[in-house]
Amino acid sequence: MEQTITEKVCQSCGMPMAATEHFGTNTNGSPSADYCCFCFKQGDFTHNMSMEETIENSIGYMDGSEKTDGRTLTKSEAALKMHIQLPTLKRWASHEITHQEYFTAINRVVDYINEHLNESINLYDLAGVANISGFHFHRIFKALMNESPGDYIQRLRLEKAIFKLQTTQQTLTEIAEQTGYQSPHALSKAFKKRFGISPSIFRVQPSDLTVPIDEPDFLPVNPEFKKLVPKEVMTVRVIDPFEKEDAFIYAWQKLTHFMNVDGIPDVTHEYISLSRDVSTITQIDHCRRYVCITANSEIKPKGEFGKQTIAGGLYAVFTYQGAYKNLESLYCSIYRNWIPNSSYELRDVAFFEKYLNTPDVVSQEELLTEVYIPVSQCLKMNVLK
Repeated sequence: MEQTITEKVCQSCGMPMAATEHFGTNTNGSPSADYCCFCFKQGDFTHNMSMEETIENSIGYMDGSEKTDGRTLTKSEAALKMHIQLPTLKRWASHEITHQEYFTAINRVVDYINEHLNESINLYDLAGVANISGFHFHRIFKALMNESPGDYIQRLRLEKAIFKLQTTQQTLTEIAEQTGYQSPHALSKAFKKRFGISPSIFRVQPSDLTVPIDEPDFLPVNPEFKKLVPKEVMTVRVIDPFEKEDAFIYAWQKLTHFMNVDGIPDVTHEYISLSRDVSTITQIDHCRRYVCITANSEIKPKGEFGKQTIAGGLYAVFTYQGAYKNLESLYCSIYRNWIPNSSYELRDVAFFEKYLNTPDVVSQEELLTEVYIPVSQCLKMNVLK
């Protein structure tokens, strides 16, 4: 006769186990009341997936029966629910603590690199920032960032050099100083090795950011100028923002849950998207895009949720009304048309967007977004070397 079990849940996948036949089995064949028969057989887990892989695999089998409060969940909503539920279960608890600690450590390192890119960066110093041994730091950094620390730093420096070549009249000496190279020759050598041409030749060639285009009618022409004080924000990185249609939605769901806020409208917090790369320069799977919510000093970074400081100073602020899909055109217009014809040059800090309303409340045509471009007034015209 089947034995009925009450309040038994698989401590790996969260599935209810209503009878002993649903139990997994230990090495000696006895039932395991901790794990279900799909996850645990003969003392071993049936697969060695990470939590992310387990969630992705699980939602792939969704058949529309997953419900909360009588409403069928979307795949993004179900994934978010599992991200909240699984770390509380026995199989994942200790693993998740370690994983979150690694995220926190690597976030510290990434922030350090952003702040010291123009300086000599020692990989052993980075391991010290992470508080992880040198050998393990290299492995963990590569696992989370998909690049070695050295490759990551070199790529950021060269992409920063490209951006300055395309959008400023700074000399190669100035660009080398700002990108961590000891001389224009060192910059030219690394640049040519990576791209096959010298920075000087690259600079005079047309590029996505320098080819003039006619401004679309929907783009704002004149910005407002604002001087901001630095502000702290809690962040989470948007994974594959140009590949996954719901990447931003998923990131916002995670961050608002972590911050325990409801989202826009909110008179207490600002909702921001911060970008440290330009999509026409950086390979799309490497673009660093973050969703952010302003935070006080009491909220601490945890796991993938980091804390960054948006730089103070002067910003040209373009208020745009319309669908988010057109924001890339706005940025291209700013870099191609507005910057070259203005009396301003770009400052070396991240640009960001501030959202004034939400598609949950208004139509795409009524969305309001402020685009903040960090600038300074040109004091001189540089002569290219």
